[in-house]
Amino acid sequence: MKTGLALLVVLAATACGATDPDPGGGGGRGDGWQELAGSPLSPRHAALGLWTGIEALIIGGADDAICPPNADCGADPTPLADGAALDPATGKWRRIADSPVPFVWGQGVVVGTSAYILPNQGRQVLVYRVDEDRWSLVQVPFKPDSWYQLVAAGGRLVAYSGSDEALEAPDYVLDAATGAWRELPADPLGRSYDRTMAWTGRELVLFDKELVPNPGQKKPSLTRAAALDLATGTWRRLPDSQILYTAPWLLAGGKLVNPTLGDADGGEVGNWGRAYPNGGILDPATGQWAPLPELPAGGETAGARSATSAVYLGLHGAVLDTTTGTWEALPKLPGDRRSGATLVAAGPDLLVFGGGWGDDLRNDAWLWR
Repeated sequence: MKTGLALLVVLAATACGATDPDPGGGGGRGDGWQELAGSPLSPRHAALGLWTGIEALIIGGADDAICPPNADCGADPTPLADGAALDPATGKWRRIADSPVPFVWGQGVVVGTSAYILPNQGRQVLVYRVDEDRWSLVQVPFKPDSWYQLVAAGGRLVAYSGSDEALEAPDYVLDAATGAWRELPADPLGRSYDRTMAWTGRELVLFDKELVPNPGQKKPSLTRAAALDLATGTWRRLPDSQILYTAPWLLAGGKLVNPTLGDADGGEVGNWGRAYPNGGILDPATGQWAPLPELPAGGETAGARSATSAVYLGLHGAVLDTTTGTWEALPKLPGDRRSGATLVAAGPDLLVFGGGWGDDLRNDAWLWR
């Protein structure tokens, strides 16, 4: 089952970082890209990017040389604590207060006027009050080395376990007023792996994969789903899917869209007898699953967007426009190849900050509308 958990880790990382394997491209303005100059931050990679609804927060990261993709580098990067906010509408930057804990990558969500951040190996949740430019700390009820993720559920913060492989772990909701965590009711799916959650505006939907014998399975462990009403604490089981990936998810038109293109058939050894798609679309209200619109030329996914929001996975491939059901190619980002860039879904737009290659780091920011 470790393969499934590794997939979840990769998806979480690519939500913030991107690798551009192609050299060249020059500088200046690219097709559909606008440079937002004036960053007060030093060149860096692996920073966390969050969208408040008005500004993009760029926090932390590292200014060490970047370890090339797939390389084995000995030392971990030295984390940074400073950050800045960028308003894409005006192009104006402003410094924000330094985080009390420096971090590289990390993960976070915005709930109301607060950003909640869980650094890698985090012993505490960092809370940044956007309107007060102030930080505070909230203790977590789980072990720092356990794989927990954060999700915004309306005005609430939920921390959920990414896997029940070794031990069935509870999920939690935070009382923002008291800083106390409360366990959520146990889900009806049982022990699983590749667990992710998404908010529909009414319910919290859990996606996971059943623990099955491996090797020896004759079909893949497909994505399952269940929905939790946080107000009543009741779960309802949703139909199983025919897709392989449990993340990422974009809420668009009341439906949850996983835009991951491609499929798999199990390979030559242990072939499943058919190909199963990686992504798909769930209507939580009815429990019906639907396939993604076909990309005529094939290829990889860069993300998906609605009229008001988006999810971006990388700097190459196609973006699904959920308002029309069509795919569009993401134009090449100007500049040389880069790794470790921060990607932020600024509403439906894509903001890219920093990254670089080797010891050539950048602090430029680009917006694709």
